Amino acid sequence: MKQDKISGASEIERKAMNYIKNYLGRKELFNKSYRLLSLYPSMASIWNIANFAFLYGKEAVKKFEEMEKANEKVIENGIKFVGKNRTVLTYSRSSIISKILQNCNVNVICSEARPRYEGRLLAKELGNKSTLTTDAMLFSFVEKADFVAVGADAILSNGIVNKVGTYALALMAKEKKKPFVVFSSTFKTFPFVFIKEENPNEIWRNAPIKIKNIYFDFTPANLISFFITENGMEKFLSFKYEIADEIFKIRKLLKREGYYFLNGD
Repeated sequence: MKQDKISGASEIERKAMNYIKNYLGRKELFNKSYRLLSLYPSMASIWNIANFAFLYGKEAVKKFEEMEKANEKVIENGIKFVGKNRTVLTYSRSSIISKILQNCNVNVICSEARPRYEGRLLAKELGNKSTLTTDAMLFSFVEKADFVAVGADAILSNGIVNKVGTYALALMAKEKKKPFVVFSSTFKTFPFVFIKEENPNEIWRNAPIKIKNIYFDFTPANLISFFITENGMEKFLSFKYEIADEIFKIRKLLKREGYYFLNGD
């Protein structure tokens, strides 16, 4: 499985589930899960997919179906929350937020989302509902929005992991007294994830200086107003499953490879 750097988290989840289904109950499961998590170490839903595969074997398919239904319910609850005639500012591209906003009569402010420009794709999906600006300029539009809406690649006990720049956006939302709302299913909760560096050529090919290309950052829980999940509006989310021994083994391997470890504790 190749790394998908454009799709939203729920879209990548679906690809990961279809990939892992082929190895449920087979000896190749560990190596395939390790490969998958080395590609998407920041995505809690991928950790959950692998964890369910180890815990439940072929019965993990039922948990995968629950995950897909949860995403559908987040969209349904999100549409109710967003409503009509509001201005929503969002960052990067969450496929769930895109589906929500496509079904609401709202104005949307979004940005390019460098270096892969997934924000442009969001703007195309939203059409004339959207105003597209640069990532740096997005902060200047916060005060014009009714609220800030973001997705999450991971929800830890003490905050969220999302596209780099989310933390700064949350700080600006607090400064401007705008609600900072995370739209996500509860299957994006996990006790830990990793952050890795990406290809520096995405920023500057054959650069004469050192490049740091990191896709994700951490936003503390105290900056989050609330979550919109499959259960409705929630203030706090927590992880509720057992963790398979194989998951801890994969965590140890990724630590050895130098991935940056984020622990919810």
